[in-house]
Amino acid sequence: MAHSMPPENLNSHILAVLGLPLLDRLLQLEILFERCTVRQIQEIYPLIVHSIFGINGNVLGWGLRTTTMENAPHYFNRLQHFFGVNGVWMHVCHRLLSETTKFDIDINLLPRKFIGMLQAGPMFYADLINIDPLKHQVSTLSLNTFDFYIFHFVLYALQPLHTINPIAMQIHNERSKTIYQLLAAEYLDNFLPQFPDATIEPANFCGSVKAPQQIPAQSLQPQRQLRYLKLPSSYRNGNGQGGVVSNSGNTSPQSADGSGAGGRAYTWRSESVLYFFVDIWLRYDIESEHHLPSSDFVRGVRTLIKQIHFFANAARVDHSSMSTLRKASLTMAKARIYAFLCSLIDRWPLDSSLSVVLELWLSYIQPWRYTMATNNNRTMGIYYEPPISNSFDGFIIDNLIVYTHIFMQLLPRFERLDYSVYRNAYMLHRLAKTFAQHDLFDRLQRFERLHSGNAYGFDSPQRQVNMMNKSHNSSYNAQWNPLVSSNIPKLFSEPMHSQIQSFLYVISMARNSVLSDIRALRREISERQRSEGYMKNLFKKLFGESTQDELTLRELSRIPEVLRQCIDAFCRIFAVDAGSLSMHETLPVEPSPPASPSGQNFSFFNSDDCLDTSKLTPHQMSLNASNMQPTVDPALLPVQSNEIRPLIRLLHLISELINNNYGSRIEAFYARQDFFGKLSRQLLNGPMTEKWFENCDGNVDIYEKQLPARLSLRPLGSVSALFIMALALIFGYLWCGVAPVGLIILCLLFLTYYMLMAALS
Repeated sequence: MAHSMPPENLNSHILAVLGLPLLDRLLQLEILFERCTVRQIQEIYPLIVHSIFGINGNVLGWGLRTTTMENAPHYFNRLQHFFGVNGVWMHVCHRLLSETTKFDIDINLLPRKFIGMLQAGPMFYADLINIDPLKHQVSTLSLNTFDFYIFHFVLYALQPLHTINPIAMQIHNERSKTIYQLLAAEYLDNFLPQFPDATIEPANFCGSVKAPQQIPAQSLQPQRQLRYLKLPSSYRNGNGQGGVVSNSGNTSPQSADGSGAGGRAYTWRSESVLYFFVDIWLRYDIESEHHLPSSDFVRGVRTLIKQIHFFANAARVDHSSMSTLRKASLTMAKARIYAFLCSLIDRWPLDSSLSVVLELWLSYIQPWRYTMATNNNRTMGIYYEPPISNSFDGFIIDNLIVYTHIFMQLLPRFERLDYSVYRNAYMLHRLAKTFAQHDLFDRLQRFERLHSGNAYGFDSPQRQVNMMNKSHNSSYNAQWNPLVSSNIPKLFSEPMHSQIQSFLYVISMARNSVLSDIRALRREISERQRSEGYMKNLFKKLFGESTQDELTLRELSRIPEVLRQCIDAFCRIFAVDAGSLSMHETLPVEPSPPASPSGQNFSFFNSDDCLDTSKLTPHQMSLNASNMQPTVDPALLPVQSNEIRPLIRLLHLISELINNNYGSRIEAFYARQDFFGKLSRQLLNGPMTEKWFENCDGNVDIYEKQLPARLSLRPLGSVSALFIMALALIFGYLWCGVAPVGLIILCLLFLTYYMLMAALS
């Protein structure tokens, strides 16, 4: 039961609570929500929302986009419990819905394209907008508590935190899963349910529909006459997701629903979530923004697209008031996705991080992967490749340029990728596998021939992008233009066939180059093992130690087969004669200018440390760029299959603690020239320069960090090391009756070995 708190104490108390550490803050807020009345919570509600998302204060807010299970597991779990669909915060949002109070948002603080869409007068926002009586323009949005929170939650993803915060930059580069991504997926799955009989949580709240705005919606007149998208009959009748009423995707589904207010009482939260996510995220102004969106934002958009597919694909079996919204959802996404993807691909860096954009596109063009049947088969734990049924022909026809033109846009970028990196080769494999599945390419070829690639009704893809990007035409209505230009490039045409042949030849050359690198690396490893001797190699194998060259060889060895599968798939898709592409290791490489005598140590500076401009040739600069490779501390490499993850983390923490406390002594021992120095150099990791690349503003910068001599206990976390220690314990128990004696003997053997190696070095 709520107990009233004096108003003069409330404001000072909430400011004090919001200044507490996160865990204490969450606990005190839970207590506060129990003590305060509904009216008192309404007074402090905007302050809490602004604090959560860093408005008018710390831009990080409560760290939803910088908290991961890896860097802060306790915070991660606590935030999930607090903000989940059945958490304390969501119940507070629904508790306040019993009142008609609304919270205003100044539209000047919103993204430019979203403001343009509001000025166009979309029907969904008619009861949310307030009109300035003097300027006759939209001035503010009035939102209830649920909409106010969800709206700020969606906007929070647009903040370029990866450009100002090191943790956010690390998450951007490593693609870790933050609590924000988990909450976004949870909200979408709950409010856009896959199954028609699913219950939207929280279910037990007092509140029916959004309270009507005080100013009539008729006072806002659209700046232009509404026009409607003419959908092909195959889409309306073929895949069961059509049937969108002629009042377009912006029309509130309940306006066409016979159940009236009763239907909207059930669907209005889903309606808000769908419109806010699509209208804000897919209107991200990539061209005008100084910074590229972060990779976690792109992954969030992919989660949205996948959930929309799940949501829309259930329209055929949903006969509730949610059915109309399901049918309209895919049309809403379709109106923005092509321009969004094109802009993203144009500006994204040409490296393995492109995979997040690729996966977003592949998720959109494969709606058959996101159905109830597919999900049920995956839940059973079997590998299931869903067939492309005829019900999806309408989707493929209406999104034809999303398949064909984006493929053609990506092809030159894939031609310039470095395929000595496995992640790049795997990206190409994902592309080839998607277009080679079942009879997708047959459908694309047939539909491209029938519809000439003009799925959206514009006379060119560029025209479609320009039209979609105009702020005054940013509603979901699009004019159907029956004219078709013959100049639109076709995916299945003679020029593209020649381009594909040239592309496959480049891939074949890259494969042969990787095979040559593998042979050279194997020779280097073999020579080094012979020089180290049998005993040292034996101990390395027993403890599962791997050098950087061995890890590189392991990764390179997977690439040739992946590239071969890609070449075979593209040859089948585009009817290219595989015999014209040599995949033998003896394929002649293109002649290159002779290497400089200094090879890897080439410098643009002369002996006087002055820049020699005569050396600044494009070829030499490209050679220098190709020689720049990231160098990672072996202790920070990803956990291998023969290692135990929790134990590796524990050993890393212990190593860091020892290095931090005794770092100077370790360096001094490593630098000694006597026997103890030699022994230290056998046991410790030597000094090195760590190098890595970071993406910022579309550019790739290289960073360096000097690492001193340090201790690494990571070899003890391998399965083979644990097996040897277990054998030693068993030996000690059977031989001496005391198990630890066997472990002590094992340590003495290894110490003797390293002392012998130190004496011989």
